[in-house]
Amino acid sequence: MKVLLAYKSHPEGADDPFTSLLPVGLLSLDAVLREAGHRVTLANLSGFGWDRVRQLLKRLRPEVVGISQFTHNRVESLRLAAVAKELVPGCFVLLGGPHATHAWQEQLARHPALDAVVLGEGEATLVELLAALASGGAVAGLAGIACRVGEGAVAGPPRAPIGDLDLLPMPGEGAAEGIGVDYRRQLEFVITSRGCPASCLFCSSPLFWGRGVRFRSPASVVREIRLLKERYGLIYFSFRDDTFTADRGRVLEICRLLQEERLHVLWNCQSRVTAVDEEMLVAMKRAGCECIQFGVESGSPGMLKALGKRILPADVERASAAVRRVGINLSVYLITGIPGEGEDDLQQTVRLIDRIRPQDGQVSPLVYYPGTQLFARALRSGEVPGDLFEQQRGEGFLVRSDPFVERARLSILKALGRAGRKGRFGAQEFARQRALLGYCFVTEMLCAEALEQEGDLEGALALYRGMVRAEPENPWGFLLLGGLQARVGDFAAARNAYRELLKLVPRHLPAFVALGEIALAAGDPASARRHFARALKLDPADASALEGLAAAGGTPGRKSD
Repeated sequence: MKVLLAYKSHPEGADDPFTSLLPVGLLSLDAVLREAGHRVTLANLSGFGWDRVRQLLKRLRPEVVGISQFTHNRVESLRLAAVAKELVPGCFVLLGGPHATHAWQEQLARHPALDAVVLGEGEATLVELLAALASGGAVAGLAGIACRVGEGAVAGPPRAPIGDLDLLPMPGEGAAEGIGVDYRRQLEFVITSRGCPASCLFCSSPLFWGRGVRFRSPASVVREIRLLKERYGLIYFSFRDDTFTADRGRVLEICRLLQEERLHVLWNCQSRVTAVDEEMLVAMKRAGCECIQFGVESGSPGMLKALGKRILPADVERASAAVRRVGINLSVYLITGIPGEGEDDLQQTVRLIDRIRPQDGQVSPLVYYPGTQLFARALRSGEVPGDLFEQQRGEGFLVRSDPFVERARLSILKALGRAGRKGRFGAQEFARQRALLGYCFVTEMLCAEALEQEGDLEGALALYRGMVRAEPENPWGFLLLGGLQARVGDFAAARNAYRELLKLVPRHLPAFVALGEIALAAGDPASARRHFARALKLDPADASALEGLAAAGGTPGRKSD
C-alpha cells in the first residue's frame, strides 16, 4: 500500500532543534513497513506551512496516512488528519504515539477525520492493519487498534510487546524516501531499549511500553553504530533510552564491543542516579561517553516523593560525584511547580545544584499528560476535567500556574548557570582522570576544549596533536585539530587534518563543508565549489553546503519538498 508517515510539531517547536525532528519511532515504523513491501513516504512537516502540506498531500495521494501525536502537537496532528481526509477522501487516517494511545476515546469521539488509533508499540500492529486494509478485511478487533464502530469507538485486545527487538530492521539500513527529513541529524538518536524500570507519576512511559524493560543485544547496538558511521559518516550519537544503564552487564558489553571494534565514536545517554557506578562510568567514558543526563527533578526529599521518583538527594550526590571523578559531563533535568512545593523546597534544589555542579541542565514546570498517574489522580479528584486536552490549545497544561512557579524556574536556571561556570573541570581534575583511566581520548578532548575556553590555544593544539599521535585511527583528533587550526588561520594544516579525517570516515559531511569554507577563506572558490558539491552529493538538502556553494559562486540545487 501507499503509506505516508508524518509528523508536524507545534508552531514554536518548528524552530527547536529537537522538537522539530521526527520522533525516533517513526523511523522504525518506516523500516518495518518497507520490509513488509509497502511504499512508504516519511515526512517531517514541522517546517511546512499548511499550503505546502496541502500541495504535498495532493501530489502523493496516499492510501494510508499515519500521524505521530504527542500532547504538544495534538492540535497540529488533528488538523493534519482533517486536511488529509478532505483532500484524499478515500484514505485511511490513523494516529499513533503517546497522546493518541492514552486519549484514543476522546480523539475518535470528537474527530471524524480519524479512522483508527494505534495503541502503544506500533510495528506489528501497523503491519497487520495494512494487511487487513489491502485484503478488505475488518479493522475492528485487531490487537493494538482502536477504531470507530457505529456511533462509538472500541479498542481491540492489547498487542503483546515485541519480544526480540533485534528482529526489527534498523532505521538506517534500507533506502528511504523522506520529505523534510534530515537523516543525518535524525539517525544520531539511537534507541537500544523500550520501557523504564521507574514509575514516576508524571511520566507515561510505563503505560505506553508496559511494565519492565526490553533490551536490544549489545551486538545489535554496536552493529547499528557501525552501520551509521559507514553509511552516513556519523561519529556522534545520543542514546535516547529512558534509562540506558538499566542493565549493567549489557552496558559493559556495549562498551567492550565499541572499544574492541575501535569505532571511536562520542555519545551521550540518559540514566537514573541509582543505575550507575564508578566501574560502569569508567567503561562508558573509555568507550566514548562524554555526557550523561540524570532525571534529578528536585533537591527536596518531599518533592521527590510527591513525584514518585524513589530516589533521595543523597543518591543524586553519590552518582554525580562518581560522574565527576570519572570526568564525564553531567546534565540534569529538573521540575518545578510541584503541588505543595514552597520556598524551602526551592532552596533545597538550588543548594543541591550548587553541590553537584552540573555542566548543563534543563528545568520545566510540571505538566499533565494523559497516561500518567499524575493526570489520573487529578481526574479522580476533580482537579481537572476529563476533556482537558480537548478544551485548550496550549502546548502543555501546567499543574500549577501561580507566580511561584515562574520565580522558581528562574531561580533554578540561575543556579544552573552558576553551576555550569563552577563545574568546569580544572587541571587537577584532568590529572586525576588520567590517573584513573589511563589514556582516554574523551579526557584529552574535554581538557583541550577547556584550554580553548581559557584562551590557551597553543595548549589545546598540543593536546589535539597528541590525540592524533596516540590514536591515528580516531577521527576525533583530526576533526578537533582541523577546526582549531582553521580558526587560528592555519588553513594548510587544517586542510591536511580534514583530509586525514575523510580517509577514516569518507562520508563525514561536515569535513567536506569545512574544506569548502577553508577554500573560500583562502580565496579558492573553484576548490570550495568542489567540496560543497561533494557534501551535497551526500545530502542534497544540507543547508550549510547549499549556503557554501552559493557563496562560492555555484548553483545550489533545490531543496527537497
